[in-house]
Amino acid sequence: MVEPPTPLPLLVADRVYHDRNSGKWIVSGIFSTIGFPSLPRQYDHMEIFFQVTNITQPTDLRLRIEHADGDLLMDMGGPIKSKSPLDVLARRVVVRQLPFKKAGKHWVMLQSSDAILTQVPLYVGIVKQPPGQKPGEGDAPA
Repeated sequence: MVEPPTPLPLLVADRVYHDRNSGKWIVSGIFSTIGFPSLPRQYDHMEIFFQVTNITQPTDLRLRIEHADGDLLMDMGGPIKSKSPLDVLARRVVVRQLPFKKAGKHWVMLQSSDAILTQVPLYVGIVKQPPGQKPGEGDAPA
């Protein structure tokens, strides 16, 4: 039996980039909560960073976002391979215009085949707008 890949961090953030000079990944504005004045709404921009290791053969890796009740918002991925099972593979995924239809707990999950390797919660809620703020302003992590 082939071991599944070993997940390392899975982070939802405002911005992720790779510093070519140092070789380091920089993850800025990590969040797990989004507040909207009303739903349904689209979240304009988020970036997801993850790392995996222990890839012994080409493996289908999927990044999914779904509501806790199973409603799917996003599913993307494909085969990933590594030169050595000791390699740590890092990935940055930019997500634009993600449609949220309802409040509550959502899961950001990394899957291999049908097995969930790791997952983090993303909470979506309704927040009151401060007086004088226009609709759409402030749709950001709470």
